[in-house]
Amino acid sequence: MFSSPTLQRLVIPVFLLLPFSLAAQDEDTPVFQFRNNIENITGDLYRASNGAWHAIFFVTSEGIVLADPINPDFANWLKGELDARFDVPVTHVIYSHSHFDHAAGAAVFGGATIIAHERVAMNMDGRYMHMPGDMIDRNGNGMIDRKEIDIPTNADPGICGMFPGWFDQIDLDGNGIVPPSELQSTILPPDITYTDRMTLVVGGKTIELMHPGKNHGDDMTVVYFPEEKVVFATDMMADALVRDDIRSLPSACGPLDGTPIKEWIRSYEAVEALDFDIFAGGHGGLFSKEEMMLPAQFLRDLEAAVEEGIARGMSLQEMKDSIMLEEYADWAYYERLRPKNIEAAYQNITRYRF
Repeated sequence: MFSSPTLQRLVIPVFLLLPFSLAAQDEDTPVFQFRNNIENITGDLYRASNGAWHAIFFVTSEGIVLADPINPDFANWLKGELDARFDVPVTHVIYSHSHFDHAAGAAVFGGATIIAHERVAMNMDGRYMHMPGDMIDRNGNGMIDRKEIDIPTNADPGICGMFPGWFDQIDLDGNGIVPPSELQSTILPPDITYTDRMTLVVGGKTIELMHPGKNHGDDMTVVYFPEEKVVFATDMMADALVRDDIRSLPSACGPLDGTPIKEWIRSYEAVEALDFDIFAGGHGGLFSKEEMMLPAQFLRDLEAAVEEGIARGMSLQEMKDSIMLEEYADWAYYERLRPKNIEAAYQNITRYRF
């Protein structure tokens, strides 16, 4: 893990809405502890955390640029901290993607310009939007039904879906269905969108936005600070299971969140092409560029192994029994998620083969 002797940390215990179950069912079930804190990454660049969920903000003479407000409670806490520490307001909010556990809360920073990839606006146009963790529109009614949350949650507790009782929290009118607008009631639509790349200059500081392609979502933005050589990206390369070591098997929910594995790999390679020293993502620790090459290599090895199994005419069960991926045996969640990753890759490759 990347570390710096100048890293400063302020830890304040605040417990908020939990996106996953906290009950440790076994050693391979994640435990999420929600404390808010702020740490300096380098220069005027900081990371703000809500437990395992991280935002990043850049302080300039003209205003603060914030990527990912996370949720309204956290955003209110962060605004208080920023008001107390700095003499400039948040002028820009960048969404890493449209998922509700990262994009909610921008309204707290009233007047800030919200920037996102163009597909964020598409995912907020009233249709069933891209959802994480195999939470798909199973009955095609355009609404979020209880079973669409419960099925992935019950299939992989603490890994996919949400936590028990979450549906009742988002079903604001209690009618048993949640239209997209109800789920996104605390998410403001973007003011500015871009297609492939965008450069933002605030107070003489340069921030570059890049759409790496589809992976965990279809509307992802990578935020790059070229002078600081820091990259911020959320739920790609390091998902919510990652802690202080990047060596963690992916959650592999659904057939890899419904994105072809080749597109996952291409999007990782787009990040690898950037000139950076520190990856400060929406989950996990602060990692070096060398460490951030490992998740892409895992996907390449997983794809190659499953492709070979398919070419040999092996059944899915035979592959789950024989593809051991031994070089990753010391990664977190290996025992629990190795078979799941093989199944997800098999479903992904056979579904998106072209």
